[in-house]
Amino acid sequence: MKRIALSTIAAAVSLAGQVAFAETVYDCEIKVFTNNGWIAPRVIVMWNEEDKSARVYDHYVHKLVGEPLQVKVEPRNEVSYDLDWRVNDIPVSNARMTMDGLYAAVLNVQKNTLSIRNVRTGARGRGKCKVKKG
Repeated sequence: MKRIALSTIAAAVSLAGQVAFAETVYDCEIKVFTNNGWIAPRVIVMWNEEDKSARVYDHYVHKLVGEPLQVKVEPRNEVSYDLDWRVNDIPVSNARMTMDGLYAAVLNVQKNTLSIRNVRTGARGRGKCKVKKG
């Protein structure tokens, strides 16, 4: 089931990459430092170098939004950018409720790494990204 979801994500990113040729795709395998979810094991960042904008896609975005999500970008230094986004109505596994996921990440375009955390739960992850130039 997880492989099917990842294949669907990869196909969607390929399609998105064809539309936005100026984007660089960072396909990041995330080592998750929590057991309670909230951080996807694979996060894809579509980076537009021209206007320093980004979109993000993972299994939460796939399931709840259905397409890459525009993120807020702030420069951190010459090679790193702060990325912030929100995914609404993520199901909480141990309760019959949903909660909005507020995410903050740092994309390092020199080292090709992504550090990510869920602001509300404190869940964290970090990973190395494969880069595909558009």
